[in-house]
Amino acid sequence: MVKKKLPSEEDRAATKHIGNKAKRQEVYDRIKKQKKAIKKAKKEQRKKDAEDPEKKDLPKQVPRTLENMREADETIMESEDEEIRRDEEEDEFRKYFDGEPPRTIITTNNHPSKPLIELVKSLLVLIPGSYYYSRRNYNIKDICKWAGERGFTNLIILGQGLQLGGHKKLPCSMLLIHLPEGPTLHFRLSSVKLPDQIKNHARATKHKPELILNNFTTRLGQRVSRAFSSLFPQDPQFTGRRVVTFHCQRDYVFVRHHRYIFPDDKQGEKARLQEIGPKFTLKLKSMQAGTFDSSRGEYEWIHKKENLGSKKKFAL
Repeated sequence: MVKKKLPSEEDRAATKHIGNKAKRQEVYDRIKKQKKAIKKAKKEQRKKDAEDPEKKDLPKQVPRTLENMREADETIMESEDEEIRRDEEEDEFRKYFDGEPPRTIITTNNHPSKPLIELVKSLLVLIPGSYYYSRRNYNIKDICKWAGERGFTNLIILGQGLQLGGHKKLPCSMLLIHLPEGPTLHFRLSSVKLPDQIKNHARATKHKPELILNNFTTRLGQRVSRAFSSLFPQDPQFTGRRVVTFHCQRDYVFVRHHRYIFPDDKQGEKARLQEIGPKFTLKLKSMQAGTFDSSRGEYEWIHKKENLGSKKKFAL
C-alpha cells in the first residue's frame, strides 16, 4: 500500500476556500505539478552551472542538515582548553593514558541467548586483552569488586530483550564500567550485525588495532570517548591494518571494524576499507559517577528530552 504525501500548510491554505472536493484536488494537483517543474528546472540549472567553466569556481550550495544547523552551547569544547586538559590529568582514565595496559571482562545477563553469545565472541576479537566470564548469579557490585582486585580495568555487561514483533531475545543494552573508580556508562544497543552477516567480510588478525574517535565535541562527549579509548591499547600495530572506529552523529555512536587494503600497483588507485565486523550502534542513556550502584549512585548525566530541548542540540 502506497501512502500519499499529505498537503503542506501552504497548499491547504491555497485550496481550503474551494468547497468542491474534486475541484480542490484538481487545484492541489496543479500546484504540486508546478512545484515539481520548478524543482526540476533548478536542478538542470545547477547541472549547467557545474559544467560551465566560468562558474566552476563559484561556492557550492551546502544542504541544510541538523549537523550544520547545530545550536552552540557552553559544553562544546574549544580546540585548546586549559581547564579540560587539567580535568583529564586528574580523571579516572589517567592511569590508562599514563601507559596502563587495558584488561577487560565481558559478560552478559543471566541465561544469555545464542545471538548474545555470538556478539560476545565478536567483541573478544574486536577488543584486545578481553576475557569472557559467565555471569551465573553474581550481582554487578560483586563482579566489579572481584575484577578490580585482580587488575581488570573495564567491565562490559551485555543485556538482551525481545524486539518489537520478535520472538528471539536479541542484544539491546550495554553497560561499560571503568574499574576501579568508574564511571559507569549505560548504552542502548541496536542494529547489531555480526561478521557472518556482513557480505565479503574480512577476518581479523591478532594485531592491536588503530582507534579512531570521531565527532565527540562536548565535555560529555570527551568523557565518553575517553571511556572507549580505555578499552584499547595505546600502541597500535599498524602492520595489522586493523582499525576500529567510534563515529558520533546526532548522539548515536556508530561502531565499525575494518582493515585497510592497499592496491598492488601504484597507478593512482586509492587504499580502501574492507569490513571485518561486528558493527552496531550505541545510544548513551546515562552516565553514573563511580562503579555501578542502582540505589545510591550519583548520575553525571541522564538522557531526557528536556535536557536538550531542541532537535538541533546534541549532548555528545
